[in-house]
Amino acid sequence: MRRQVPLILCFVFGIVMIFTQFSPHSVSQTLYQEVISWALIISPFALVLATTTLIQTHVTRIRRRTEHWQYSFLVFVGIITMVVIGVPFGPQNQVFEWFYTHVQVPMDATMFSLLAFFIASAAYRAFRARTFEASLLLITALIVMMGNVPVGDLIWNTVLSWLPLEDGASGARQWILNNPNLSARRGIILGVSLGVISQSIRIILGIERTYLGGGD
Repeated sequence: MRRQVPLILCFVFGIVMIFTQFSPHSVSQTLYQEVISWALIISPFALVLATTTLIQTHVTRIRRRTEHWQYSFLVFVGIITMVVIGVPFGPQNQVFEWFYTHVQVPMDATMFSLLAFFIASAAYRAFRARTFEASLLLITALIVMMGNVPVGDLIWNTVLSWLPLEDGASGARQWILNNPNLSARRGIILGVSLGVISQSIRIILGIERTYLGGGD
């Protein structure tokens, strides 16, 4: 029963949600809004479960003295601080907003800044023109970068003025984004959508059961 009940619920709600998406009838739309309301009610419980899992994970890291286990204490300090300040006084008090503005926001900006270096490193490795595909990627990337900076049009008009493009580097960049790039994106999105549909059918029919914790 521990596995049969989740499988039955998954099948029933999956069929119901498919029905509401393809039926414009008022009954189906009312049922859809009701299910969404249930999801909003369940979300706080999922948040509690996620927080509990986070705490258990970092407690295990501290007990086992894994690599960088000292940083787990910072997780607990952050959680306790924000809960102690936010729950009694609400999220609009000045101390809560100060921690969010001067701690959370700069940390987010730092993470995104680090991602920029990783992207630059990956781009450097990808742009080594050793094959035709890599050379094509390098040339396309250079054109797009030229179209994003004001000096790009100056370089284009000086070196590549013989090409039949009215807007120079900006026009070439926009053509790349509107034609080959958009076509590739739509192909990827179509493939991902077919994969999502296939996986959803497997989950609804009970073929895919990894969300139950593995095993049959």
